[in-house]
Amino acid sequence: MANILIVDDDLSLREVLEIALSKKGHKAWAAPDSATALSILHKENIALILLDLRLGQESGIDLLARIRETWTDIPVLMVTAYADAKSAIMALKHGAKDYISKPFELDDLLYTVERTLETARLKEENAWLKGQIRKQYGDIIGQSRQMQVVFDLVRRIAPTNINVLITGESGTGKELFARAIHNESQRTSQPFLAINCGGLPDNLVESELFGFRKGAFTSADRSKKGLLEVAEGGTLFLDEVGELALSTQVKLLRYTQERCFIPLGGTEELRSDVRIIAATNRNVEQGVADGTFREDLYYRLSGVKVHLPPLRERGEDALQLADYFLGKACRSQKRQIRGFTPEARSKLLAYDYPGNIRELENIVERAVALEPGDMITPDSLVIYEKIATADQDSGMQKVLSGQMTLDDYLGLHEQKVLQEALRRCGGHKGRAAEMVGLNFRQFRYRLTKSGEKDEDD
Repeated sequence: MANILIVDDDLSLREVLEIALSKKGHKAWAAPDSATALSILHKENIALILLDLRLGQESGIDLLARIRETWTDIPVLMVTAYADAKSAIMALKHGAKDYISKPFELDDLLYTVERTLETARLKEENAWLKGQIRKQYGDIIGQSRQMQVVFDLVRRIAPTNINVLITGESGTGKELFARAIHNESQRTSQPFLAINCGGLPDNLVESELFGFRKGAFTSADRSKKGLLEVAEGGTLFLDEVGELALSTQVKLLRYTQERCFIPLGGTEELRSDVRIIAATNRNVEQGVADGTFREDLYYRLSGVKVHLPPLRERGEDALQLADYFLGKACRSQKRQIRGFTPEARSKLLAYDYPGNIRELENIVERAVALEPGDMITPDSLVIYEKIATADQDSGMQKVLSGQMTLDDYLGLHEQKVLQEALRRCGGHKGRAAEMVGLNFRQFRYRLTKSGEKDEDD
């Protein structure tokens, strides 16, 4: 049903149209003049206006102009017995959607009304969908002001070819945003390839990026194309770019400047057109300052910087994400859980998520597995940091009561902190060391001094 306003000085026509529109399920409002029409528009949510070109001594065109000053989106159909090209052009110029001449067949007018209402509905629906796209890109969800700023920036830069540097803590969704930029770009039909620069040895990262020729090194029994060649026309995502060795940075810099590279063991120069999107949770500016990251490469990669805020700064985005992960986990685990209790939602909001979105997803997956009922309760939301706090209180009491030495207490909790940092960083010791304010050697020494096996040995 739609609210339709009929503006015509002919009483009999107004009555006929009111009856016909009512039979179609619409609510009809009638006005004989401009003042009455404007009064109704101010009070009612009108979806369409049928407006006569001449209202006694008044002009329908003048009323149309006044309507458009305040109500820019309401479709208006001009109805008149004085049909000519000049008046039709004038009505359309002032924002009328269509032009109907008297006398008219009632069925034809009703068809035009329904068609216009459907067009307006589709336009409104399309605007709503665009609004949803601003709030969500696939698995990227967020209605907070901080995320809307990020979405707007991504929308502006995606269609360009400029290189992008995405920064943010671990678990904030940097690769998802890189994929969103690629999917919204003109390169979307071409490859999107990714490499974790911190998860591979330096020499392997170089061979993966640039490829190699047969015989380039001992085990190179065949030639292999690098990602910069395979991703031709597409996008290459360099995750944890701050971990790149300086020797690799030099070669990557040349590619960003010249769009050409030489495979390992090769002599010929290859050219490729690849957009670079890099990401890091490190302070790259500090790396530039201390000489571990080339300043010229930093400026090449950071054509535009996109910073992803941590989940603890995004307010109720945590609840929206939790609902999304709940549905995902229920499908995966074949559970039917309706949602979170109010107490559980309060617990989710109160937590600061040091592991960000990745940690929240793990918490929800665990809750779905543990929850015996059809609503997630606080008891099923196992947050390990809360348990760790309880352990610390217990250990402190043992020290104060003489059951444990202070050195043993501190050593025990040092190991827990180091192991938790390592877990959050996916086993990468360099990033874990940075997380707790140590260098790599200090981290490795402290991790192994109590007998913890180092897999690198």
